[in-house]
Amino acid sequence: MKMFNCRILTRDEIASVYNAFMKQDFPSDELKPLSMITRSLDKGEYFCYGIFSGDKLCGYAYFVSIIMDEKQYCLLDYFAILSDLRGQGTGSEFLHLLREELKNAEMVICESEDPVGTSGDELDIRQRRIAFYLRNHFIDTGVKAEIFGVNYVLLELDSGRKHSEAETRNTYSRLYSSFLPEKLYRRFVRI
Repeated sequence: MKMFNCRILTRDEIASVYNAFMKQDFPSDELKPLSMITRSLDKGEYFCYGIFSGDKLCGYAYFVSIIMDEKQYCLLDYFAILSDLRGQGTGSEFLHLLREELKNAEMVICESEDPVGTSGDELDIRQRRIAFYLRNHFIDTGVKAEIFGVNYVLLELDSGRKHSEAETRNTYSRLYSSFLPEKLYRRFVRI
């Protein structure tokens, strides 16, 4: 069995992961420009973790983060395991490690594409992705959102604190407005 560790990525590692992996792992219309990520890093509203086996990167998780009322709220912005390691339990192990790292956060939200209205392979992929998160300590918030024309189900990392749908909507809205210009937010964010 592999032994994994996770840690915060350096600024250089964040850029390297973005260029080497994220451009392949995510559709271009779902990938923020690196400059937007670095601006959020500069404001202290973004952080990134990597999961490693020894010194070898196995996956990454990028988070938007804001502080409200002295509490941290996070959005799992990007999460991926390197392609040759998928389906081997690395993603579950990573989420387990991240849950420990983020145990003091008030709320950690995850978006997963809504399976409603899809069929065939796309339906299967979306259902499996949601099931993966639910198996790994996420709970369904009951909130859905449309972001840039993509419909999402919002999940929350189960921290033992119960948040209402209204709290989830408010937090999600605040997280998006922290990095998205107001004009784009008003046009493309529906919660």
